[in-house]
Amino acid sequence: MKNCLFLTIVLLSSFLLKSSPSFSTQTQALTSDIQHLLEVSPEINPATNVFYQERNYMPYWLDKPDALSEFTLILKSTPRHGLPIERYEFDKILKLKSSDSSIDLAKLDLLLTEKFLLYAKDLSHGIVDPTSLTSSINIEPKTTEAETFLSELNESPRIKKFLEETQPNDPDYIKLQLELQRLLAKDKTNQVSNIPIETTLELGMSHPNILSLRKKLKSLEYSYTDNGSETFDEELHKTVMLFQEDSGLNADGVVGRKTIQALNVPIETRIVQVLVNLERIRWLNFDKGPDYVIVNQPNYEAKLIKENNTIWESNVVIGLPDFQTAEFFDQMTHIIVNPTWHVPKSIAVDEYLPKIQEDPEFLINNEMNLYVRGTTKIIDPNLIDMSVFTVDNFPFEIKQNPGNINALGKVKFMFPNKFSIYMHDTPMKPLFSKDLRAFSHGCVRVERPFKFANALLSNDENIENSQFYSALNNGEETQLNLPQSIPVYLIYRTVIVDDFGTINYRPDIYGRDALLYMSLISSGLNIDV
Repeated sequence: MKNCLFLTIVLLSSFLLKSSPSFSTQTQALTSDIQHLLEVSPEINPATNVFYQERNYMPYWLDKPDALSEFTLILKSTPRHGLPIERYEFDKILKLKSSDSSIDLAKLDLLLTEKFLLYAKDLSHGIVDPTSLTSSINIEPKTTEAETFLSELNESPRIKKFLEETQPNDPDYIKLQLELQRLLAKDKTNQVSNIPIETTLELGMSHPNILSLRKKLKSLEYSYTDNGSETFDEELHKTVMLFQEDSGLNADGVVGRKTIQALNVPIETRIVQVLVNLERIRWLNFDKGPDYVIVNQPNYEAKLIKENNTIWESNVVIGLPDFQTAEFFDQMTHIIVNPTWHVPKSIAVDEYLPKIQEDPEFLINNEMNLYVRGTTKIIDPNLIDMSVFTVDNFPFEIKQNPGNINALGKVKFMFPNKFSIYMHDTPMKPLFSKDLRAFSHGCVRVERPFKFANALLSNDENIENSQFYSALNNGEETQLNLPQSIPVYLIYRTVIVDDFGTINYRPDIYGRDALLYMSLISSGLNIDV
């Protein structure tokens, strides 16, 4: 096939370059075929049509054999990006390349241009429309016009260089590519047996399952001296703690259910995680600016970036699986100090109404008031027969006054959005000590909110902002506008790269990895996992 391709390119190049009657006839046939195919193929991108019109329907790729060969090799390597080679009709391209008929060569040139556009779009912005997966995702990747890609095609001397500049410049992207290659190279037919979840293993004990633990850690490429002992020694303890840190678990060195479950995750699942997170990085392939807030939900972590440096970070609590925190981007504009909590209707009727009916003092004990819906009129629940109200006919609103037991704590951080999600303080501090922190109704609870307020208002978490603390101390609900709005990105990454460049995996708490993977499969992904 290589010889046939070489002969095709040589013959084509010769009749495009020579000045002879046969050259004129053959060129005319090829340009005529390209023009005809464009006229009878309404599915072809309009930008492709204009591209060839401006070339007087002369071929692009066949006129540039180096570009043709380079792009063919690039398409062959699409699995390195977790992209489906079948999506770009690679086999059809090879078949057409082996032909010497004018119509086939015309089809080849058009097909290469169309697939170049598709590949450039996929590589730079992703394959899957995020909003098609679930209503909890409201991310719209940036788009690049086809005309822009084709303009670069004309101007860039090297296809490979242009496409390398098109792919995400997020350093995690390269790390995940390397991780994908590492995982795909593993022998999946000879995996280490799972560790039974029957006994908690800890320092100093002896148990046959400790041999399985040693083998599993070795298979995961954790470096330590494996002496083949059934005793849980100090070195094994340190290695377990390192694995727990890498897995987002409490690093106590005790091998309990959650640690064993993380150890037993098969390679196939890790491959899927890397594939879908490469796609997620492509969704965010744009300049986020030097200042922004980013919350990675599966990592239960928030960061504030100023001038491209992290100036504040904090553990967070996110929504329960039944009350998922959404994925979206917005602008944080202000904070509210000593907030009143306007209890959402769903919580009021599903959770609080039964408690009010059971205990007339519930509202008073929780510093809450009952209001006629849409008014400021406070109702005394003791003067009303609350037993007559149900989920369907509850006519009141519940508000919780500012104070120490307010569910929003002392401050909330506002970035108005259709999900009514915001970040806030909380009196439920013990939840931050847990490793898996999905406990809220969807909003993001922040462990270090005062430092966050300082960093937003003063650009330094350690400088107490006088405006914030003055408002805090007066006890009244107060709105403080930020000096300027700042982008907020609520994202969902189950594979991350830590500060030491190590790949870390996180549980797919909302099942979104599976949704995205199935969508990639529908788009043609066929990587052997």
